[in-house]
Amino acid sequence: MFKELILSTILSASFNLESSNDEMKPNDYKFLIKAENNTDNINYLIESQWERELGNRYRDYIFKISYTNPRSIYYGFDLISKETKMIEYLSLNCGYIINNSLQAGLSIKYQAIIKTDILTHLEYQNSIKVNRTDYLFLLSAKSDFNKNNIFDLTVDVKTWITDKVNLFFMAKNIYFSKKEDFQFKVGLGYKFK
Repeated sequence: MFKELILSTILSASFNLESSNDEMKPNDYKFLIKAENNTDNINYLIESQWERELGNRYRDYIFKISYTNPRSIYYGFDLISKETKMIEYLSLNCGYIINNSLQAGLSIKYQAIIKTDILTHLEYQNSIKVNRTDYLFLLSAKSDFNKNNIFDLTVDVKTWITDKVNLFFMAKNIYFSKKEDFQFKVGLGYKFK
């Protein structure tokens, strides 16, 4: 099982280089590498980004892992650390998958050692395959219906150039309690199996 899980992983990377807004600073860059897998019962996304902006270096990472048992109950966690936007939290997630696209449950969010919040979690995810292109749409909302709100909107399009190589386009917007992070990436991906 572990071998199959690793072999079905899609590894993707993107890189961009741009001139700095301050001519006295070195060029800005962003390098992203991610590994992802979506199977019937185990899903994960591991993403790391290195960035230099106005001479300052940052490292952002995302770990999202979930397991769904045969009774459609899911368990997992999200660990988000974005130095560039000062967003950092861990959430433990548990709930029920209502149908293939919709799930609902609770999340326990840890933002600091003494700050713990319980949030409701509602997520819609749909994947459509047309010819050699996969379209993924994800909308996730976690909220305590007060000041703790996490919204994640992701659109990911993969066009398979060969059976193992894809060209991807990703647009992602994360809103975290009045902080916002928007990403737009284009890159190449490789599927091991």
